[in-house]
Amino acid sequence: LKLQFLYFIEMFRRALITTVKINLFSKRNFKTSLTSAKGYCTVAMSESSWRQTAKDPNTYANTQDLVVKHMTINWKADFDLKELQGSVELKADVLQKTDKIVLDTRDLRIHSVSVNGASSEFELGDSSAAFGAALSISPPSPLEPGAASSIEITYQTSPSCTALCWLPKEQTDGCTQPYLFSQCQAIHARSLFPCQDTPGVKSTYSATVTAPKTLQVLMSALVKEDKEEGENRIVSFDQPVPIPSYLLAIVMGDLKKVDISDRVAIWSEPSVVDRAAFDFSETDQFVKTGEELVGPYEWTRYDVVCLPGSFPYGGMENPCLTFVTPSLLTGDKSLADVICHEVSHSWTGNLVSPKTWEDFYLNEGFTMFLQRKIMSRIHGKEYFDFDAICGWDDLKKDVELIGLEHPHTCLRPNLNNVDPDDAFSSVPYEKGFNLVCHLQDVVGDEEAFEKWLYDYIQTFKNQSITSNDMINHLVTYFSKDGRHVDFSVVNWKAWFDEPGMPPVDLNFKSDLVDQCVALADKWISGTSSFTADDIKGWTTMQICYFLVTVPQEKLTPDILTEMDRAYKFNSSTNSEILFLWLQRCIKVGWTGHEEVLKSFLRRIGRMKFTRPLYRELKFKDPEFAKALFLENKHRYVDSRISHYGSCLLDGVPKKSKTGTIQSVRKWWDQISG
Repeated sequence: LKLQFLYFIEMFRRALITTVKINLFSKRNFKTSLTSAKGYCTVAMSESSWRQTAKDPNTYANTQDLVVKHMTINWKADFDLKELQGSVELKADVLQKTDKIVLDTRDLRIHSVSVNGASSEFELGDSSAAFGAALSISPPSPLEPGAASSIEITYQTSPSCTALCWLPKEQTDGCTQPYLFSQCQAIHARSLFPCQDTPGVKSTYSATVTAPKTLQVLMSALVKEDKEEGENRIVSFDQPVPIPSYLLAIVMGDLKKVDISDRVAIWSEPSVVDRAAFDFSETDQFVKTGEELVGPYEWTRYDVVCLPGSFPYGGMENPCLTFVTPSLLTGDKSLADVICHEVSHSWTGNLVSPKTWEDFYLNEGFTMFLQRKIMSRIHGKEYFDFDAICGWDDLKKDVELIGLEHPHTCLRPNLNNVDPDDAFSSVPYEKGFNLVCHLQDVVGDEEAFEKWLYDYIQTFKNQSITSNDMINHLVTYFSKDGRHVDFSVVNWKAWFDEPGMPPVDLNFKSDLVDQCVALADKWISGTSSFTADDIKGWTTMQICYFLVTVPQEKLTPDILTEMDRAYKFNSSTNSEILFLWLQRCIKVGWTGHEEVLKSFLRRIGRMKFTRPLYRELKFKDPEFAKALFLENKHRYVDSRISHYGSCLLDGVPKKSKTGTIQSVRKWWDQISG
């Protein structure tokens, strides 16, 4: 308490000096200065009660001693052994004198290490299932501050690498070539290469990759050279914008390209690429609208790879090369909002990153806000409010599933000894989004807040920041040039540290919701006749909202039969609609969906869909669920879906007293997949 009080006094002193200087310069009076200082002071008081994280709890790396600034990677892919073999050179700036270099690894076979050209001793520590093993390197002589050091490591990955998914040709759409893709978020980069595996460290990188010449090779970087030598393809890459380790990505496969614009191309297998190019044809418009809101697009290219159905996510915002699931392909562009979400990450998350995973909302909450801003500029403000309502409902479901008092429902969860994957949910997305909207309401001027967001991005681009950095920038920005906003009304501690739903309900309203509820009421009353015209012109969000609005207990097999006759949900090509429809069919026990369900689970490995469907099947018909999973297991990505499969086969996980579901990583449905 004494330390908190002293911290508060010091922050108040600095705030008062700062605001008096600002207000004297702008000829504002001293009373106004005190009011501005009160805003700072309130922030300071909240900050003093937060847990101050000196170091990312999810990394072994001694980032306080040195930070990596550039990586040079050389890899050769071996599809028979399911390994990448080669080396990585890390160029680091030394911050303080040290005789140790500590890096993150997981299941890597280290062959040799040299520091500044001299062979160096190294040791792998005890391995943790969540965090891997620390690689401790002893340079021949201590590293001096201010110097640049080079650490070169030769190694190979293992078949159990959690960042890599090696697919046999049978798991691809064309069934002609094998396939490889990576997924490093949150802390899986350490299984791909020795690194400082924390979002708090950003570096540029270059890479040279050797693969079979029948495969196209792409990375989250710009292609510098692509050539064939004998039976091999050798591709060189360069990423000149610094990125955290989790954004390094690679893909290899039978890939073809369709150009959408000068800076946007869609890649996929030959049988898929034209459909993907059509559904994602708005991508450059999303980028242009993002530039209007938050500044220039810094990454040169925005390419999209539509991966095989095994891909377990909706999308992944790898710089220059977004990965997306084919479950977004509908033939009518109705699920392009996922592309807009990944585009938004080009600024929030990729350009401005959180320093630790505890501040993950700085990534996803701000991205949800920017995504909805972009989409509302294209489709109208009604989109923003309606999507926000849908997001609030998703958040409520997740909070109830995780547990109202569970610490993982805090916006800034304590991740000491916690795998960030285990804390993954819609909380950083939607609770974070609602905080940003609340701040916009406190400012009271949407245009002024958008200008602050622009300045925030430009101030912190290419950096990793904390909540304190964001708040101090916000308060300082609105204390300049004669402006004043009283941020003392923001209960920062409640937003950050208290579990459950947000402390403020923003009560978004939308006529689109009223339409959905009205139709649901008609189905409940059972006094109307229904036709396809009921939902003609409706968006995917509206149809999904309608499906979740009809009370489950009111549904019967006869009602579902009539609903399918009217709306043809069983024939829907929209995965979001079909997923919700199948969930309700399973719960009601309507047998008219079974063939559709089997086909859906054969085609799609996206965890947002597969896990809830298998979970519902387990409760309804355990033997059918088990048989169906075993039939499709080979189609799913082992490093993700098998966690659910083992749970399905061994029994449904139990909730603890706090509501945690045990034994399943990444259990909770993800907003963008």
